[in-house]
Amino acid sequence: MMADVSAGRRILIKFGGNALSGEGDLGRFAEDIASLISSGIRPVLVHGGGPEISQEMERRGLRVKKVSGLRVTDDAALQVAAEVLERINGQIVEALARAGVTAQGMSGCEGGTVIADRMAPVRTVDDHGNEVLVDLDRVGEVSGVNGGHLESLISSGTVPVIYPICADRQGREYNVNADTVAAHVGRAVGAKEMALVTDVPGILKSGSVIRSASLADIDRLIADGTITGGMVPKVEACRTALLNGAEIVYMLNGKEQHSLVRKLLKGENIGTRITAV
Repeated sequence: MMADVSAGRRILIKFGGNALSGEGDLGRFAEDIASLISSGIRPVLVHGGGPEISQEMERRGLRVKKVSGLRVTDDAALQVAAEVLERINGQIVEALARAGVTAQGMSGCEGGTVIADRMAPVRTVDDHGNEVLVDLDRVGEVSGVNGGHLESLISSGTVPVIYPICADRQGREYNVNADTVAAHVGRAVGAKEMALVTDVPGILKSGSVIRSASLADIDRLIADGTITGGMVPKVEACRTALLNGAEIVYMLNGKEQHSLVRKLLKGENIGTRITAV
């Protein structure tokens, strides 16, 4: 650890279950985090767990329904999400500890860190081609971040590891898209860079990775159908981050050996680099 752990280059790193589900993936990721810290980087981690939540819901006989890449979440689904994410969070913190990293797992609710309000109904098209509004129920959107708790952790040399169960000011809990939480948390801690660690090598067009893209490029790729489904919330989170203080967002493949170190420390031309212009 460097002497002044509150200083240094701050990077928000967001990752999901798909990115680190293979044998050895989580261990290599933890080693990368340790290498970043040794190089003076102060990482803040946000993770999801969509595939694991869906699997557990199916195991319990609950229907999995998504609209525009967002999970429709009733009370039962929220309970499953909270249980699964807490379990994953513990596994991540344990892996980091084995790599010599001091980390604290937490939900967005802890210390009122991430404030969420209920998300408005989402406009979509039904099976008959009609435009309809769908209520996502216990799904929230970020309305604010109280960075005090996070700042105290970073200043003490502890890596925050956050999962996206958040609450409103009355304490009602919501499932929030982890990519969106990452974008807002990044702003709160002053991270100028965000890395989205996924299970794909970046934004793909005709099978090839787009190495660099602006927000205008992203709009065109959504319009022409290149970016669809679950990738839409990811690039929209990139947009949120870039419009709220981040200067660069990297989309990297967690399946690639040591992709974080290769990109952030060695500057290799992997993944997709997204900037505002």
